Amino acid sequence: MPARRVIFRLDRAISDNSQVLVRFGRDVDVPQALRVALGASPLYRVLPGFERAGAVCVSAFIVRDEAEAVAILADTVWDHYGLATAGTLRRAGYQIIGTDIEDEGELIPHSDRHVDVVVCPYPGTIAVYDQLSRAERRTVRERLARPYEQALRLFDPRRGLNREPQVP
Repeated sequence: MPARRVIFRLDRAISDNSQVLVRFGRDVDVPQALRVALGASPLYRVLPGFERAGAVCVSAFIVRDEAEAVAILADTVWDHYGLATAGTLRRAGYQIIGTDIEDEGELIPHSDRHVDVVVCPYPGTIAVYDQLSRAERRTVRERLARPYEQALRLFDPRRGLNREPQVP
């Protein structure tokens, strides 16, 4: 059994007014986030329409408001966050899909709120990211860096847990 597993949740309602929370690490590092997303892309073969190669996604959570976002982040290692409405993300062309994430057979904290923002399908013409050479990985990251960063920009301004906007 894989250490991490994505479970498609057709029943997770996501209205256009839903607030979508994205967590960022201390350095709000887009290239590192993209590496993680590319490495996880085969897990998304469970999503309708992405069965062949998987998807490159931004992991997120549905929250009622900023206070709830801060409460969810208070006991995590994540230092920064961004919020966007589901409607804003959809109008920009992104799918928002309800998912549960299992890690070592256990649901991650707040999994009942988890969603993925699909940035793009994983390129189906190449091998799984972890099987590529360093040069091939770099090429894939360069090709997808702009679309991935554009998706993350919809969550600006980024905020720290001290609630002051952060410069990305």
